[in-house]
Amino acid sequence: MPPYWRKAVYANKDLPQGAVDRDAYVVCVLEQLYRALMRRDIYASPSHRYSNPRARLLDGKPWAAVREDVLAGLSLDMPVEEHLTDLLRVLDAAWKQMGDRLEEAGTEVKVSIEIPEGGGRAKLSTMLPHSRKP
Repeated sequence: MPPYWRKAVYANKDLPQGAVDRDAYVVCVLEQLYRALMRRDIYASPSHRYSNPRARLLDGKPWAAVREDVLAGLSLDMPVEEHLTDLLRVLDAAWKQMGDRLEEAGTEVKVSIEIPEGGGRAKLSTMLPHSRKP
């Protein structure tokens, strides 16, 4: 249970000490279920929107029959290892460029990295000196 729900669930003044507020608990569970569905941590079946996307992937003979056309349509004409290596090179270069720019900005740069409780996506916010508004 996320900390921001604990007070609502366990500290209801209208209930006896140590009692759980059932309504708050139900809403907490529903919120967590909704968030898990949005993150695709859990799946709902038979739902198109919230089902496991991997379950609809082609495999075996059906994939073999369309593989070349799909890969050509995506301009993927090299082996997957080469493609991933190229993507890693691009990502590495981008991180190095960001590090160089932050170093060039010196101590005036403000960087904050926010990672939501329970994981999820990290949020990186920067304010470089040249991007400040007057």
